[in-house]
Formats: sequence, C-alpha cells, structure tokens
Amino acid sequence: MRTNLACGTLLASALLAASASAQQLDAQTPAQRVPLAVEADNGSIIAGDQTFDSWRAYVQSDYFRQNGLRCGAAPTGVDVALERAGSSADCTFNNTNPSGVYDPSVVKYRIPVVVHVLRNSSGSSGNISAALVQSQIDILNEDFLAILGSNGENGTDVQIEFYLATVDPSGNPTTGITYSNNSTWYNDGGSYWTSLAWDTNRYLNIYTNTAGGYLGYVPDLPQGGLVGSTSDRVVILWDSFGRNAPIGPPYNQGRTVTHEVGHYLGLWHTFDNGCGTTAGCYTSGDRICDTNRESGPNYGCSASSSCSSADPIHNYMDYTDDLCMTEFTPEQAKRMRCSLEHYRPNLYEIVVAATCSDGILNQGETRIDCGGPCPVCACTSDAQCSDGLFCTGTETCDDFGMCSFGPAPCAGATWCSETTDDCRPYGDGDFDSDGDVDLYDFRAFQDCFGAPGLGACAAGKMTGSGVIGAADLAAFTAQLSTRGPN
Repeated sequence: MRTNLACGTLLASALLAASASAQQLDAQTPAQRVPLAVEADNGSIIAGDQTFDSWRAYVQSDYFRQNGLRCGAAPTGVDVALERAGSSADCTFNNTNPSGVYDPSVVKYRIPVVVHVLRNSSGSSGNISAALVQSQIDILNEDFLAILGSNGENGTDVQIEFYLATVDPSGNPTTGITYSNNSTWYNDGGSYWTSLAWDTNRYLNIYTNTAGGYLGYVPDLPQGGLVGSTSDRVVILWDSFGRNAPIGPPYNQGRTVTHEVGHYLGLWHTFDNGCGTTAGCYTSGDRICDTNRESGPNYGCSASSSCSSADPIHNYMDYTDDLCMTEFTPEQAKRMRCSLEHYRPNLYEIVVAATCSDGILNQGETRIDCGGPCPVCACTSDAQCSDGLFCTGTETCDDFGMCSFGPAPCAGATWCSETTDDCRPYGDGDFDSDGDVDLYDFRAFQDCFGAPGLGACAAGKMTGSGVIGAADLAAFTAQLSTRGPN
C-alpha cells in the first residue's frame, strides 16, 4: 500500500507494504523532512523532474495522485501518554476502545489555535488574509460540531470546538495569527518551528507554506510522544487554506485542515493498513469498527467498493474531494476525544453548557437541565446504596454521591457521599495541601471533573452534592483567583 502524501501525517512507518518513496519518507524525522515539491522564484512548481505552472496544476496532475500526495502523515508506532479518566490503552497506535467515557455528550472541549502564515522573502507569495484564516476556523467547527446547514451537518458532533487564540504564551493580547517572510521556511525548510512555535502543549500550531509538496501533513500522531516539542504541528499548503481557497476545486473548501487535525487528534486514514478484519476491526485497519473497511484511498467522489463493503468516501479521513467529505463517525469521535484527554491533556478547556439552566430538555440532557453535559441528575429512589447504579429502587443517595432530600439530609458545609451517615466536609480546591490553589491543583481538578468527590478527588467537591461538576468548577475558579500564588 502506498503512503498518502496529500494529508501529510508521516504515518508510513506504521503502514504495511510501503512503497520505496514512502520508505524514504519514513526515515525522516520532523527536522529532517525533505520537501517533495518546491516553488521557484518565478512561481512554477518543481516536483522531481517535472515542472508545473501552479499549485492548482500540480494537485490535478497524475504525479500528485500516483505519489499519494494528498496527505503525508506517518506515526512512529511508540505510544506515550498521561493517564486520566479512562486509559491511554483505549486509543493507542494499535487499538481503539470506544468507551462511553469518551462520548461527545459527556463534555465539550475548546482548543486555542495559532496560525503561522509563512510567505516567501518578498511577501509576494503565500499571503493569507485574516478573514481567510477565520473562514478556516469556521470550517473546522462546522465539521467537528456538525453545524446545521454546513457541509458537515450530517456527520458526528464531536463536541470539540476551535478558536483563534486571544492571548499569546506571554499573556499578551493576540489575533492568533503570525506572519513571516522567509523563502526557505516558505518551501517547508529550515526548521522554522523551532523559531515560531507557541507552546505546543497549550496551542494547536498550524503553519501554512508549500507543505513540502503535500496538501498537508502532521509529523506524527500524538501517541508517538511528539506533544510538547516545537515540531508538533499541522502544516497546510497555503493555496488550499480556507473557504474558496485560491487553489480552486477540488481542494479549496478547507477539508485538508479537517483531515490533518483528525490525524493531530489520533485518527488513521480510513484505508491505512488495508482491509484489516471484521472481527478485529479495533486492532486492524484504521482501528475503528464503524468506518467501512477500505483497501486504498479514493479520489474524486464516485462510489466504490473494496474489502466487501462500500468505501467510506464521505469520511474526512479518506482522500476524496473537499465537498465530498462530510463526516466523522461516532467511534472516530470517541478516539479523538480519548487522544485529546490522554495525549494532549493540557491543550483544551472544558465548556460548561449554557443550557443547563434554561428549563428545556436539550443538548444531550437526560432530564431537564441535568445529565449529559449538565450536572448529574439527583436520585429520587433507590434502596441499594452499594450496587454501583443510579436510581434503581428506593434509595435517597446513589453510589456516586448524589443525594436527594431524605429524612435526615446533611447539614451545613457538608454533603452526602453515600448515606446521611457519610456526610463529608466540602473540599477547598487545594489538592496538594500546600496552602495555594494553583496550576497543579487545576490539573488535578480537571482529572476529577465528572468523578465522585471522594479519595484523591475530595478537594474538588466544593459545593452541592453528587459528582464534581459545573458548580464545583465555578467554586474552584473563585478559589484559584483568591488563594493562588501572586
């Protein structure tokens, strides 16, 4: 199977039967990456022994397709992760466990983005306006949030939102866009990321330049341990960036960025590693069972079939035209959320749903204003206070600490953890008991969000009853601002 250079996540080292050109790619580290196509001073595109008049002519050529240059991603195959709720074993290079803890209904995440626009030295080629940058962020959200009326409305709402950073790493206001004029960087050379990267633990860094001859790439999946290094990045051909991009159809509607961010969040191509097996779909192929198995990439938008099923031509992780791509699947959504939680734990912020007090059953709530993304619904009946279940019987306090009004409710600054005999003092947010509520405590609070306020999470149960939720987040934030170090 050939390496697919259009997306650019150097995944080839983990692929089977790679071509000779793919093997050459696999041997490159992010700092050693050799561009497969460059733009000359006269604007012509030089690729191997061929020359093209423009990037549009290049991506429409047989050379582009025959060399699989829509994406250039290739993971290392070595898993590195931090443990949080669930397990990093749920989304390794070689395995996916689509557990319910990663369901999009649990909580919404927001990710800050910085876009580094790299132009040639004169600034005459590679420029992207702020409006075009914002249009690309809009497309990401249309695709990841399945926004009604957009191309992605029929896909899965992943509940991951992107926004241009408003504060830079030094704490200064920013537009979330930087501009640099350097012809070497513009042709994807010179290790530009070492000079330009914002903290890759805290920002999604996107670079636009000639992308080394690909439409886009990432150097590795997050499972490979690249997170936190300056080389952790998404690189996009500037001419295909944003809505109605200059390159023209079929790659001018921003789906290259959606595809690459899919890799950035741990997804394989739908065709990676060949057909795999139906029985072993979580450990073969793309490690996803609800994407139809596929033997190789599809271009254009024509229905096709391989591996005894229709190919997933509308999936963002195939190679079809931008307007043909319309969806992530539910299990892809869970794998991305798992990768974000375990491999990029400092990248996102938690969004507390604004609909949790509107008196309407909406946004995944299981009852009005509770359940799903909102606080856990109070239990009104269950005699089994040790069955590990919510509300099964006649209990007045469930096994996860959510009390209803029983005959002797806890009083004062205490809450019920199991029965009224288990009234516990509220936490103060100081997880490490050092007298401050600081960044360390915030990370510990994140780990405990949605969990019972017991044991190691006791400091995070600061108000109300039940699992640690939105009300506790508000109380913790107040302590962070008043008790944190100066």
